[in-house]
Amino acid sequence: MVCGAMGVEEHRDWGNVDYAPLLNGQAFPPDFMWGVATASHQIEGGNTNNWSRFEPSSKSGQHSGDACDHWNRRTEDMELIQNLKVTHYRFSLEWSRIEPEMGVWNEDAIAWYSGLVDDLLQRGIQPMVTLHHFTNPLWWEDLGAFEKEANIVYWIRFSTKMFEVLSDRVTWWCTINEPAVYASMGYVLGEFPPGERSFRKTRNVSLNLMRAHARCYRMLKSMENGQKANIGLVKNINIFDPYRRWNPLHRIQANLLDGMFNRCWLKGLKNGRFKPPSAFRSVAIEGLKSSSDFIGLNYYTHLLTTPFMPTKVEIDPLIRPWEERTDFRYAMYAEGLKRAIEMVANLNIPIIVTENGVADDDDDMRPEHVRRHLQITSEAIAKGYDVRGFYHWTLMDNFEWAEGYDQRFGLYHVDFDTQKRTLRESGALYASIAQHHRMPQVVVLAGGLGSRLGEKTKDMPKPLVEVGGKPMLAHILDWVNGQGCNRVLILTGHHGEKFDDFSYPGLELSFVQEPHQLGTGGALWNARDELEDEFILLWGDDYHPIDYNPLVELHRKTSSLLTMTVTPDHEEKNLQFEQGRLVAYNKEEIDIGRFNGYEAGTSVVRKSVVLDHGKEGTWSWENTIYPALSTEIHVHVDSTQFWDIGTPERLERLEKFFNESSR
Repeated sequence: MVCGAMGVEEHRDWGNVDYAPLLNGQAFPPDFMWGVATASHQIEGGNTNNWSRFEPSSKSGQHSGDACDHWNRRTEDMELIQNLKVTHYRFSLEWSRIEPEMGVWNEDAIAWYSGLVDDLLQRGIQPMVTLHHFTNPLWWEDLGAFEKEANIVYWIRFSTKMFEVLSDRVTWWCTINEPAVYASMGYVLGEFPPGERSFRKTRNVSLNLMRAHARCYRMLKSMENGQKANIGLVKNINIFDPYRRWNPLHRIQANLLDGMFNRCWLKGLKNGRFKPPSAFRSVAIEGLKSSSDFIGLNYYTHLLTTPFMPTKVEIDPLIRPWEERTDFRYAMYAEGLKRAIEMVANLNIPIIVTENGVADDDDDMRPEHVRRHLQITSEAIAKGYDVRGFYHWTLMDNFEWAEGYDQRFGLYHVDFDTQKRTLRESGALYASIAQHHRMPQVVVLAGGLGSRLGEKTKDMPKPLVEVGGKPMLAHILDWVNGQGCNRVLILTGHHGEKFDDFSYPGLELSFVQEPHQLGTGGALWNARDELEDEFILLWGDDYHPIDYNPLVELHRKTSSLLTMTVTPDHEEKNLQFEQGRLVAYNKEEIDIGRFNGYEAGTSVVRKSVVLDHGKEGTWSWENTIYPALSTEIHVHVDSTQFWDIGTPERLERLEKFFNESSR
């Protein structure tokens, strides 16, 4: 570690770090958001905006052109995202497509983005929408864009328009991506459009970016669906360290840059007064204080400062002798992510790492980059920092702004001549880590008939019986979706045709029908080829709103074959448990005096249990598996009330509960 007045500049020996928890599913909570991120102009192709006009005079002189041709390859690219086993996808809306002329809305483009959201939800992937990611329509750029406060109204109009269209399905929203980069690269370094060098304009643009964010946040929150939406600013954090920590000039420069690039923006969000970079006084911005439900954190590196730092990005930045340069020439410095998390944690709102990645054409650095930054993130969570998710930058190689196509950040390699996408080793690693940590597949035993509920339902599977205005199964999936699960396998019994019209946006649903009645065990054996290695088992006629996180965490921590939820408070008892293990179970004899719990209906199961103990034909899961495993079954004690709808009386009680809950 290098210590000094600026704090601790940690450098650890990564050769001695144990990455095992990253690979065995024990480093992150089950509801952690696993994602990848993109930006519209970098992947869509065929855009006409401030960037396409600026590109001939950019550093690389390269044109974005077709980029990744994502606009025409959306379905293929959705499969790429799904194959990464992520649960979330962050993308931006291209304003220049949606409103190519002032007040002229392109309904085809709006429908394309709406279709993108639907595609994601059908695959069980939650969308995160970014409203501004560096690009402007030409008509708005020519008005002065963020240089003039009067122009903000046009961006707010665009934002509210798209919120009206998408907010019934999208709950995660980013207002502005990296305002400090937009301002500094466009108006200090001149590397982004409009390519100017003016501190006066930098101050104005910075101030108006924060005004725009605050107004957008307040406006969206006031709209329909606004209160249930999570809306936040995305702030990149560059860690600035003095090159010589003993040199006061180096320390002064680091402190100055940190104040301009990081602290002033975070202070503005915290207290509602914003002091733009190089300004002498702060300005109160209406609605800015507490104008983020979360903070999006983008982190890439640290910069070593001296009073004579280059102002051209093509000049290699200083690095420590032991640090490794990325293709972008800055250092791989994962330890800085810890410091960035600590910095934004002062806002006291949830943190989402909305971008983190590395330029690495041959992928020899990226696997280690992924491991290190996820290790840092998991350590931050273990220390109590409220980090909710991690979005890798980026899905696939793309147009890297002023760098053109020379810098490759993708988990997928893209051959821009053929548009062929190829998964890199780092992509396979990221997918494996995400898969081991995300919520397990949910399996719903949905074949039981509602014969005791009257003539109308004697041939109706109980999960399709309406209660509280919709099928019981829809209520179950509401809870499942809210717990962060995204893949559901529904075992329909031998009345599978009854489920033909059932759908649930937001979850990846699949169905397996039985040739004839097979019982609960037979249904699982019949669906064994569709089971994932680990799954949450639910009963389709039970509503059991428990928190899945501690159940799944216990299952993974104990490396259990089967972890059963048990309530000791039920009026009946059908099992005995001691020291966290199931000792005895008897479904029929529920009044045996030694029994001290009741199976509550939600379990986590390894597929191997089905394969090792299953058999052809009709058989009961409970009566076969529970006695066979006995003391190997771990018990998760949870007294949350649960309901089943096996009788009219029970159905009536649940109907009353849902009606009261909706008030």
